[in-house]
Amino acid sequence: MLFLDHNLQHTEYDARFFNAALCAPAKRNRMRRLIVLGGGSGQTLLSLLQSTALKHVTLVEIDRLLIDSCILWIKGAKRAFHDRRVRVRVGDAFAYLHSTREEFDAAIIDLTESPWGLSKHRLTQMYADIRLKCNSRCSQYVGSAVPLAQTPLMRTAITLSKRNMSPVKVEEIFIPSFGAPHTFIHAGYEE
Repeated sequence: MLFLDHNLQHTEYDARFFNAALCAPAKRNRMRRLIVLGGGSGQTLLSLLQSTALKHVTLVEIDRLLIDSCILWIKGAKRAFHDRRVRVRVGDAFAYLHSTREEFDAAIIDLTESPWGLSKHRLTQMYADIRLKCNSRCSQYVGSAVPLAQTPLMRTAITLSKRNMSPVKVEEIFIPSFGAPHTFIHAGYEE
């Protein structure tokens, strides 16, 4: 299990459920060049690397210690981070996406439910950047689907996805170790 700030982020048992929900549209649509915002556990990478269509993935994680710890302790993370198709950038994912000149087929957003320093302005900018640099496509984990646990961030993410991308699919997937259904957004995929 991986905890960040006393909040459960990852379990070995649930990784397949979580990452199937997060990564399936990119894999099914055979995306070749991806950017992962967050994803320091390496599990999103492991899932994406199963796609034979994938040529290149850039992962941007703010916490180097998280990456190093997961390489050491989480099964498969070392293999994922050292795959020749993977490029890791340590830093602010929002700033990186905004400043890069690279273009991607889609973005995978695998941030904690309450990323530090995330304001509505930064979120608005992120979706505008995804529209411009990621072919208006992204998949995102936004948190618990339980009404009492939902945050303004989740509602804002859904609203901004719909404003910047089409079509938008919101799905709830039960994650056993989290004890509840959790919400994923998939935007811009043809499916």
